[in-house]
Amino acid sequence: MRLKEILEGIEINASLRDREVLGITDHSKQCKPGFLFVAVQGNSQDGNAFIKEAIERGAKVIIYNQSFVLDEDVRRRGEVVFIGVENTRDILAKLAANFYRHPSSQIKVIGVTGTNGKTTTTYLIESILKTAGFRTGLIGTINYRFGERMIPALNTTPGAIQLQGLFFSMQKEFVDYAVMEVSSHGLEQGRVDEIFFHAGIFTNITVDHLDYHKTFENYFHAKAKLFTRLNSSSWAIINIDDPHGKEMLIRTPAKTITYGIEHPADVEAQRIYLHPEGSDFRVNTPYGEIEIKTSLLGRHNIYNILASISLGIAENIPLETIKNGIQKISGVSGRLEPVDVGQPFKVFVDYAHTEDALKNVLSSLRFICRGRIIVVFGCGGERCREKRPLMGKIASQLADFVILTTDNPRSEEPEAIISDIEGGFPPGFNRYQVILDRYAAIKEALSMAGEGDTVLIAGKGHEPYQIFKNVTVPFDDRMVVREILLENNFSECKNNYGGI
Repeated sequence: MRLKEILEGIEINASLRDREVLGITDHSKQCKPGFLFVAVQGNSQDGNAFIKEAIERGAKVIIYNQSFVLDEDVRRRGEVVFIGVENTRDILAKLAANFYRHPSSQIKVIGVTGTNGKTTTTYLIESILKTAGFRTGLIGTINYRFGERMIPALNTTPGAIQLQGLFFSMQKEFVDYAVMEVSSHGLEQGRVDEIFFHAGIFTNITVDHLDYHKTFENYFHAKAKLFTRLNSSSWAIINIDDPHGKEMLIRTPAKTITYGIEHPADVEAQRIYLHPEGSDFRVNTPYGEIEIKTSLLGRHNIYNILASISLGIAENIPLETIKNGIQKISGVSGRLEPVDVGQPFKVFVDYAHTEDALKNVLSSLRFICRGRIIVVFGCGGERCREKRPLMGKIASQLADFVILTTDNPRSEEPEAIISDIEGGFPPGFNRYQVILDRYAAIKEALSMAGEGDTVLIAGKGHEPYQIFKNVTVPFDDRMVVREILLENNFSECKNNYGGI
């Protein structure tokens, strides 16, 4: 593609030599001969510092922040075109969309945002669309997939260039719908600015990511961007039971569908029966009623199902097809995922890492548990500290015994993270233990459990690693639980999963 085509719609205060560009990237190590390198200043690293490396790897066009002083040796590279702009991040999505020729305009993109429920909702929608005969793509926390391809996810919402590249690949595979999780970071950093959203779905919003957004109001405004940018031909699907749902409705110019349980909505769940195998309920819609039987546990999953039904209705998919698509989903990786090797108690692994998610999961388990609930969890380091005492408070209220341990401490001291969580415990609370080594903590919880009890390992879900200060080690809660359960009488076994 010609450089002038990539720069279309972007004001450049310079006369430029046009040339052919063979690729685009904002990672210097991904540069190849003929590439355009966009130097983006991030939170921890400044891409402008890697311009020389990008050129050495073959980049022929450099777009950089004009406030950055280029090294004279670098500037004298006569075969390289340098373009200084005020802020490269502001134009990154536009550059990527131009290079890939706006592929999302040829696909119906469904964006799902909210603090909790995004992954399960996207899986349900994907299943409904596939059942209806459509070709689908999915971009989310666990992986990115379309056709026969599956790519491990590095971020819930990929960077702008990777996103446009994914949509371009989907377009070549004749994908009809792309269902994607849209994070607050992705919205705030402009990663999704040049995506044409056919529909946006709001699940809920609670305290999270304040390490980045600083205030809850900023976090809410970031989420709201998905809905304010929809157009009048798009759909906004809103959880009306969430206190912020009405605000989303007011802000969006799109056509709307509301869903809920507690308040009147376009799509309502009624006659709910929660049981240890899942839930049964009736859904009233503008086009009739359907009876849903699902193996997904808990009231929070009913909301996820209602969101997916609403999308199906927006797309004129028959109710019976919607029902069949929902009932094909028996579970989602790391979301209340059971581990059962025949032990006399239940064990679940869940991704819950916010106050609301932990509350939802523990409340669901309380409903089906005959004995005690033992929960093992921690909080991530270098992430929202405000939610730590909130999670501690919920655990003390809804679990019978709590074991606090490491999550992904990163460069924070694990003891300091634990102390923040303990701040949410009521005075005199003593039904808990601190075991920093996550393997040992899980082993202790399993050794405590008796017939009829339930053990919840929360916080990491599908993640197969733990992140410490200077190292990332393999650690999969599900594998650890299975290994320990298979040990006769919980005997000592070799710890192959790292530790502090």
